[in-house]
Amino acid sequence: MATDKEKGPEWLASLWRESLRAMSIGWDLAIPIFGGVLLGYFLDQWLGTKPTFTIGLLVFGIFLGYYNLGKFVNRMKRLDEKYMKKKKENEKANKT
Repeated sequence: MATDKEKGPEWLASLWRESLRAMSIGWDLAIPIFGGVLLGYFLDQWLGTKPTFTIGLLVFGIFLGYYNLGKFVNRMKRLDEKYMKKKKENEKANKT
């Protein structure tokens, strides 16, 4: 049975890609929230509607940030399930 190091560069590239993606989760939450507040503030200043756009776009930014987080978690779950399925198939093949 091959170890992770023996799987080659594609395994390492995949690991780095997902690791970098995991490290960006904080930005995936913060940027939509901050962007929504900033855009809402400038719209409120321009249109004279004090907290309306700021609050509305803050809520939208929070929703968008958590939507991005949910997409990331689902993708990681699918990758984990795929890995576990492959692992079980390899174990069955090695037993026979």
